[in-house]
Amino acid sequence: MPSVLIVDDLLSIHEMLEAVIQPTGFSTAFATDGEKAIVRYKAERYDLVLADIDMKPMDGITLLKQLKLYDPGAVIIIMTAYASTDSAVQALKYGAFDYLQKPFRVDELIATLKRGLEFKQFQAERASAEAGLPALTFPDRQHCQQARTGIRTQWPNPG
Repeated sequence: MPSVLIVDDLLSIHEMLEAVIQPTGFSTAFATDGEKAIVRYKAERYDLVLADIDMKPMDGITLLKQLKLYDPGAVIIIMTAYASTDSAVQALKYGAFDYLQKPFRVDELIATLKRGLEFKQFQAERASAEAGLPALTFPDRQHCQQARTGIRTQWPNPG
């Protein structure tokens, strides 16, 4: 099941997004700020990141920059209630996949998530083709994540 990390400092946004995203076949996880999102992403890479701009202590643009440094292939969708041309240009400049203005329509959100997932799959296929290897599909990726969790349980990292 494809995964979305939702990053917003408002718990009501988490609940609303979970209620509309999960029935469409995505699993969801949450972080309440950019710093927590980076920790979660590094622990378990998500297929998509849906992040608000206006958060403290780390805003969405800084999160975008840092995730792209860590994982240039990260698919990050920025959302904001305070849309401006400057913030949209800045988000796209730093590698956001898309930019959504709150409030957005549910169909617009789901379409954006599906396009992001298609883009992620395309990236994986292209990288595999360049390396001459078969693409790692999302079900295979889920099995790898389950195996990694099992290994961590059996042999926890002492550090």
